[in-house]
Amino acid sequence: MKNLAFALTALLLAACSTTPQLPSETSWHDRQQELSDLNHWFVSGRVAIKNGVESWHVNLLWLQQADEYRIRLHGPFGAGQVQLKGDSSQAVLSNSDDQHYTASDVDQLLYDRTGVKMPVSELRYWMLGLPAPNAKNKTQLDKTGRLKSLQQSDWNVHYRRYDVVKGLVLPTKIFARKHDLDVRVVIDKWELGLPSEDNPFMEEG
Repeated sequence: MKNLAFALTALLLAACSTTPQLPSETSWHDRQQELSDLNHWFVSGRVAIKNGVESWHVNLLWLQQADEYRIRLHGPFGAGQVQLKGDSSQAVLSNSDDQHYTASDVDQLLYDRTGVKMPVSELRYWMLGLPAPNAKNKTQLDKTGRLKSLQQSDWNVHYRRYDVVKGLVLPTKIFARKHDLDVRVVIDKWELGLPSEDNPFMEEG
């Protein structure tokens, strides 16, 4: 019996030792610098949005190249596929009817043309696990120095899951709430660096 108990204990310890672990982190300052250096990335995932009694579920593709972004939203919000393209100064929305609309505020543009409220400007940073710049924030970190929660611009943001991407720990499940507006982002795939040839946006040239 003692030998059996020893064998079971050894197996248990071996199983624990092979459980994947997220890399340990250094300071929050160092992590912010590391994430801020990510200028080229792509994510695909899903977004669930609830605004009072209204709700939407959309598929998300997001390509960020320095300050320029391309975002595709596809879901049952009455506009088929919507694409946003722009930078920090201007956004262009294109819909499935090949109509194009331009505005300086991408969040307002999306709401005006689809009825969907989503904090696009802030999500660029929140999806990396960073507060958006130039706005006051209050952060709560986990024991490894990653964002656990964030309060910014009346939003309460909670980080529910992280995964390892090329040795870097990045969020894959983010819940954000502001009054009656609830936005939940699940990222299925991260790609870091310049887009590959088979990236969905590369067909546009």
